[in-house]
Amino acid sequence: MRKDHKKELWDYLQNNPGWHTSSELAVVIGVSQRSIKRYAKDLIDTAAIFVSSEGYKANQKKVNSTTKRNSDYESIKRVLINEFTQQENLNLYDLADQFYLSESTILKLLREIQLYVKPFDLELRQNGDNWSLLGSEMDKRKLISDILYRESKQTFIGNDTIQDSFPDINVIQISEAIKKLTMIENIYLNTFDFNNILLHIAIATHRIKNGYQSQNSEKDNDEKTVIQNDNRENNQEQSFGNKLIDFVENAEHIHFSESERQSLILIIQFSITRKHRDLEDNVKHSTIVLVDNLIKYVNSMLNIDLRVLNFREQFAIHIQRLLERSSHGYVERNPMTAKIRKSSPIIYECAVLISNRMEEIEDITLEDDEIAYIAMHIGNAVSEYINDLHKLYVVVLMPDYQSDNDEFMSRLERLFSQDIVIGRVIHNPDMIDEVDYPRKIDFVIQVNSEYSLSGIRHANISQFLTQIDYKEVNQLITGLKHKQEKINFTNNLEKFFPKENFKIINSETNRDALFKMVCDELEQKSVVTTDFRNRLEAREKMSSTAFGRVAIPHSLQMVALKTQGYVVIDPKGINWDKDNNHVNLMFLLAINESNKQAYRNIFDDLSQIAVDPKNIALLVKSKTYDEFIKQLTALL
Repeated sequence: MRKDHKKELWDYLQNNPGWHTSSELAVVIGVSQRSIKRYAKDLIDTAAIFVSSEGYKANQKKVNSTTKRNSDYESIKRVLINEFTQQENLNLYDLADQFYLSESTILKLLREIQLYVKPFDLELRQNGDNWSLLGSEMDKRKLISDILYRESKQTFIGNDTIQDSFPDINVIQISEAIKKLTMIENIYLNTFDFNNILLHIAIATHRIKNGYQSQNSEKDNDEKTVIQNDNRENNQEQSFGNKLIDFVENAEHIHFSESERQSLILIIQFSITRKHRDLEDNVKHSTIVLVDNLIKYVNSMLNIDLRVLNFREQFAIHIQRLLERSSHGYVERNPMTAKIRKSSPIIYECAVLISNRMEEIEDITLEDDEIAYIAMHIGNAVSEYINDLHKLYVVVLMPDYQSDNDEFMSRLERLFSQDIVIGRVIHNPDMIDEVDYPRKIDFVIQVNSEYSLSGIRHANISQFLTQIDYKEVNQLITGLKHKQEKINFTNNLEKFFPKENFKIINSETNRDALFKMVCDELEQKSVVTTDFRNRLEAREKMSSTAFGRVAIPHSLQMVALKTQGYVVIDPKGINWDKDNNHVNLMFLLAINESNKQAYRNIFDDLSQIAVDPKNIALLVKSKTYDEFIKQLTALL
């Protein structure tokens, strides 16, 4: 589908305040710098953006009317889908006149819509020049929900968005009713769940008001079965659902059929977060066993230990809800999916591993939205574990006559808890060498003493921890952490990406062709076996490894004969998936199980660099391997 690059440019500048160079914008939008300058000129002429030697930035006070032009092909596509859900037939030539587009362009849009609606068990059928959308009413409602999430551009769908979409409904009144009923029934709804219930109620109400009502005979209405948990909880959720539906019927003067009522109650049950009271009462034993299996699997694959009691309990509750949704074929939409994948690749990768393991054990299929929810639940635990591994190991050397040692140590730990682990307090410098420490000492904090500590980094401070003392320790931490990270990263780069595994392509290509070329090379060098390409494609089928303009493809299992990476730069873009997303930089990773710790480190380091478009713009400019490695190291 043709993209409106000028609108993409305007949206990016609006959502990312500050100055942006044309080279950075070219990478983000996926066009040449010359094209960026051409699009920018039109926006400058309307005072929508400013230009200077630093690049371009949005005029935040300017409302650009061009964003609503009919040349926004994605918007036209969504309008067409909405019309198909409301009319029996649409005529090709009438649509061409309506949108001022050629018949061939409209036909291309209709072909794309055919592919888009297929996963919803809907069919866009052609009969001469007329087209119609065939399928059940409940599936059409699922389609409408998906359209709204896409229109929201991965942000929260709240009252205003839903009200704008369904002006014939009093959304605010229904929203207030949900809030009131949650208090009465002692029901907890987080923001995602609240908006999800509100959206589905609004869609169902709007469709009934406009004469589209599901029939009891529809196959998807075997959803009458409600999920069975603790009886008290089940009754509480059913009571909440029935009271809410009764309110909507009275307020909006409509009537839900029995099948529609049961379908909405099921959605409400899936959306209610159960606060932890007692793990055994809330979650089946089989789910607890599954969660323990998942935690063990993540540790075996990524060396990330999630065996934290509170995490296990809360995660088990989420997995129980996920399994219940999956058993009924229901997917809970997540407005943060794209943002999570792009901003936290290592956390999202961990969620993909968990999802893949669940699919193997439970014989289910999980979509990206559900994977993103898993990422949200594991995010803090994964981040905290990785941060702890990056903390510096410190020994405190201080005289044993200090009477306020405990208070001093408490303050020290509080001030630097994010950066250091205090291994031990010693009173004699000889103990630095004599004691067997669990880790290599990164530096010593020497308190009220002036020992000569040759051969080891140290900071001299007072027992009062003044601003000067804080600055002394903080500067040492910053310098050491950066130096350590740079050394580790450089060592990993040389190990993972040999010079012969670096290629610059100056023509458009696609992911599959690239996988074939790289896998053939790696197979010839006895790095991977013949099935490695299939393993890469299986990982992409699970969830795309691309985020922004970068992709880090790899297999779900660490089965490479040797550990190596392969870098491909393509300034013109690699067509990565069926959604026509393009990437300019690919880090392909082939990992042997013996190098899983190094894999996690390199994946984490690369993803942290790659999430910033400015960094990608610099890397894509590289002309040689040495220039690329030098630039990559400098960006850490």
